[in-house]
Amino acid sequence: MNAIHRRAFSLIELLVVVAIIGIMIGMLLPAVQKVRESATRLQCQNNLKQIGLGVHTYHDANQYLIPAFIGDSSEGGADGGFDGWATWAALLLPQIEQTNVQNLWDLQRTVAEQPPAAYQTQIKIYHCPGRPAPVLSTGDFADPGGALSDYAASFGTAADYVKSNGAIVPAIPDVGSGSILKGWQHQVRITDVTDGTSTTAMFGEKSIRPKSLRGKNEDRSVFSGVRNTHRRMMGVAANGDQRPLMPPNCQTIPLANSSFGGPHAIPAFPWTTTRRSGVPAARPWVGKTTTAPARCGVVAWRPCCSRSSPHWESGT
Repeated sequence: MNAIHRRAFSLIELLVVVAIIGIMIGMLLPAVQKVRESATRLQCQNNLKQIGLGVHTYHDANQYLIPAFIGDSSEGGADGGFDGWATWAALLLPQIEQTNVQNLWDLQRTVAEQPPAAYQTQIKIYHCPGRPAPVLSTGDFADPGGALSDYAASFGTAADYVKSNGAIVPAIPDVGSGSILKGWQHQVRITDVTDGTSTTAMFGEKSIRPKSLRGKNEDRSVFSGVRNTHRRMMGVAANGDQRPLMPPNCQTIPLANSSFGGPHAIPAFPWTTTRRSGVPAARPWVGKTTTAPARCGVVAWRPCCSRSSPHWESGT
C-alpha cells in the first residue's frame, strides 16, 4: 500500500513565520508613526499660515494689524477677572471664512454677554492636530466655558501694554456707560514692522503645561479675559525674564505658561522678537528641526534684541 503524505507546516516553521511577521511590523510601525507626525506638523504649519494670511487681510481692511485683544495688559479682562472684550480669535473670524460664527458676536459686549454658540464653536484651524482634542474651558467666564486655541499672538518680550514691542498687541478700548465698548484704537501697522513681516514672529504654537491640558489655566478659552490664554512672549525681557521655546514636558519650567512651544520638533529660526526691529506676521514659527539639548529638552536661544538689527541666534 502506498503511504499518504500530507503537506503542512511544522510548529517550528510556523513560529519562524510569526517571528518574521513580527519583525516586519516592528520595522513598519516607526515609519508609519513618522508619517503621521509629519502630517500633523504640516497641518499645524498650514493652520498658522492661514492665520497669518487672515491677519494680512484684516490689515488690508483696517490699515492696522489685528490686536491680541481689546483691553489693557492686566491678567484679568473687562471685569478684572475672566470676562473680556473680543480677542484676536473673534476679530479674525470673517477673515478665515467663519462669518457665520462672527455674526453671532456683538463686539460692543464682553464675551460673557455673547450667545454660547459664539464662543463655544471650536474653530478647526485654531487647533493643532498633534494635541488632544479640544474641549470647552473650565473655571472661566462661563460654565461651561468657551472654545480653545493652540496658537497665540506674539506680544514681544514682555506684556507692557502700549509699550509692548511685539506685532500683535492690545487695542486700547473706548468704553461708554455700562461697559459698552464704543470702539478701540489699534496700535501697529505693517509699516511699523521694520525688519519685515517675513522675519518677525506674529503667531506661534503656545506652550501649555501638561497638567493644564485641556481647558484649564493657560489653556482656557481663546475668547477668555485671562490674558495668557491668547498671548505669549519670547526672548529676554527688560527685567531679565527669559522665555525660550518650550518642550511638551514643561510642567516645572519657569514661565512655561506664557511662552511658545509645543509637541512638534523645536525649530530653529532667524526671526526677530520685537516689531520695531521686527515682529512679523505672515509666516508660522515652525521651521527646520534641530536637536534639543538634554537640559529639560529646551533649545537654548540667545536673542539679540537691539533696535537696529535684532535676531535669534542659537546659544548655550
